[in-house]
Amino acid sequence: MSTSSQQTIVLKVGTYVLQQPNGKLDYNLIQELAKTIAELRQRGHEVLLVSSGAIGAGRERCTVLPNPPQAATPSKGRKELGIQQMLAAVGQVRLMQIYSEFFQEHQILVAQVLVTRADFAKRQSYLNIRNTIQQLLHFGILPIINENDVVSTEELPFFGDNDQLAVSFAALAGASHLFFLTSAPGLLVREKQADGSFEDVVLSEVKQVNQELLQHCQRPGTNVGRGGMESKVRAAGKSISFGINAYITAGKEPNTVLKILDGAQVGTHFVAHGSKLRGYRRWLAAGALSQGELHVDAGAEQALRVHKKSLLLSGVCEVQGNFSAKDPVNIFNLQHELIGVGLAAQSAQALRVLLQQSETNGHTRAVIHRDDLFLADGHL
Repeated sequence: MSTSSQQTIVLKVGTYVLQQPNGKLDYNLIQELAKTIAELRQRGHEVLLVSSGAIGAGRERCTVLPNPPQAATPSKGRKELGIQQMLAAVGQVRLMQIYSEFFQEHQILVAQVLVTRADFAKRQSYLNIRNTIQQLLHFGILPIINENDVVSTEELPFFGDNDQLAVSFAALAGASHLFFLTSAPGLLVREKQADGSFEDVVLSEVKQVNQELLQHCQRPGTNVGRGGMESKVRAAGKSISFGINAYITAGKEPNTVLKILDGAQVGTHFVAHGSKLRGYRRWLAAGALSQGELHVDAGAEQALRVHKKSLLLSGVCEVQGNFSAKDPVNIFNLQHELIGVGLAAQSAQALRVLLQQSETNGHTRAVIHRDDLFLADGHL
């Protein structure tokens, strides 16, 4: 794939990539990353950087303190979560300082953008984020994005890893390409050789993410990052259904991004098959939090998937939750598979009343208009 026209490109770099084997930040890598992004901008592209590494950077800084907390994980309880948040608070400052210094060599001003999952839940806050990103890009400032670990809690919704965060920002920004820079050269699969042995090879192209593909993923979860290959593949699956080409490639060689854009077959390319999102659909895809559920019958599912129709009340089997009109709700089929998400035309209470009525005229009204509907389109 070769491109010369201006594109919006999102790069996501993980903790493993940013660190050396000894756990310290890899300054040479960050310098090369800055050089690559500078080249992308010189080619006329707009770039957003989603960067992990705050907790790791904080752990590095805290080694000067007595008894530095080096083995805490965010799933061991409130005390350990507090330690992680402390490390993130210390490390985010250090990480941005380093980025600022290296990008200054290319006369690039950087901006810190810290968000939580809840910031995407309401449309107004989502629009505020989008407007800020648009202004930063307009003035040639590089947004460096991370989840705000300091305020994320188990009681509040959170992205959990920056792979999903990167997808949300790629959708928000109307990006054409999303690159996951990882510690692996791409998605590795086991292939049988002529001598009967098996060898790991990089899968060059993916057109659909399914359970068979996910079996090739390495188990996620290490003490230096919350994502894993499965998380990246799932995120890439979402991206391509949003009309965004996604790539998993070697993060220790940032210039592979340039090679891929020049047409080289490097890493794993997840081929976009959906249409570019517009309006409400972009917000629904980027991270609107569902406030309830609608379960629909087979006829309604076919009308949505095949005929691209609005969801009518006659196809609704069950209403769950206490959502209001214009709230986002998830739509499930009879097998409890996610079909999509849309904005409810009526409240949950009103829908339950209508379902209990025997008059047929009430059952022809639209519960979700097709213009307010985003179909999952098979992504996991």
